[in-house]
Amino acid sequence: MCRIMGLALCLWPMSAWAGDLVGQIVPPYPAGLHDIGGSCMTLTPGYAHVCDYSVGVLADAANDDDIDQTLSPVIRWLVVGRMVGRDGTQARWLITDTVAYPKTEAGFHLQMGSCRLAGREDDRVIAVVRDDDAGELLTDVHWARRVELPVGKFTELDPRAVDCLNEAYLGL
Repeated sequence: MCRIMGLALCLWPMSAWAGDLVGQIVPPYPAGLHDIGGSCMTLTPGYAHVCDYSVGVLADAANDDDIDQTLSPVIRWLVVGRMVGRDGTQARWLITDTVAYPKTEAGFHLQMGSCRLAGREDDRVIAVVRDDDAGELLTDVHWARRVELPVGKFTELDPRAVDCLNEAYLGL
């Protein structure tokens, strides 16, 4: 198979195929990936609907014995899921879209639920922003997407149209 697809594809980590998750119910996640968090979203008011949808953050899985606990997990994918039920206290999600997490230089982080699009608050905007403690808003945006509900799809945004609340700003 490697001769047909090329060596580069054969060396690609299994986590790179998370796009195959669309249409699948998780957890469990594919080997090599684990869920490290996310953010709930809804179109319907009320506590019972607070997590009708979710953006999940998937990172490389590692054997606990092999991982340096001082390192942050390596984020690989963001996924949109629609809640389809629970297994005990564990939420189960039907994955409706995936997007690869962008490569960035040091000093950037993922921000969800506290960003604006064209100056208007929009809790469905997610962005990768540069850390900065100088002001109330983070304006150096490397990458941005919006979750379109109810279809559960990511749409690409112009990073110049996005800014996010600086949660580390001392003036808040």
